[in-house]
Amino acid sequence: MAPNSLSPASVVIDYHSAYGAHKMTIPTRAWNPVPLVGNLGSYIAWNSVVRDGEAMINDLVDLLVPFVPATFSFDKATTYLQASAGAPNIPQTSVALTQVGTSGSTNPSAAVSATFLFKTTGNGIFKLVLLDSPFGSGWLAPLLPGGFSSDANALENYIIDPANAWSGRDDLQPAFMNKITYDVNDKLQKMYFR
Repeated sequence: MAPNSLSPASVVIDYHSAYGAHKMTIPTRAWNPVPLVGNLGSYIAWNSVVRDGEAMINDLVDLLVPFVPATFSFDKATTYLQASAGAPNIPQTSVALTQVGTSGSTNPSAAVSATFLFKTTGNGIFKLVLLDSPFGSGWLAPLLPGGFSSDANALENYIIDPANAWSGRDDLQPAFMNKITYDVNDKLQKMYFR
């Protein structure tokens, strides 16, 4: 393990909105090429039980679809290995994803960055970033735990579940989600609206 890197492993989820194609990189615990049932290998979860990689990733994506509109599709998941902090991040295997967004929000989404921020058991950071996700109910105001929707609570419970193998950059287990922030991504804004 190498704190503040993607070592030992990570997952890259490719997705696209009505505006452009994007990638989300998520650190994980060590990866094993032998799957339980799917085609993305497996992980030793935080509770020391083997977790199928494809099932773990599909379950996560299923919990992300309420945060994006129907014009938003998840396309592919790829597992990566990084032998050490300075080593290259090498793709191992990938599968197609088929989930589409289900949010009925009419708030603007072009160039909006929604970030789900978690703290790990060592006070490190774990985060999920969705680009082209509609602004929250408070627009640019962060959402704090008391204002989380049932969908946000379900996502939090899934990420921190010790039966999964998501990991912070400090190589520790995500412990709780402390806020959801919304911002305008300047690079995307220039690309979409020039």
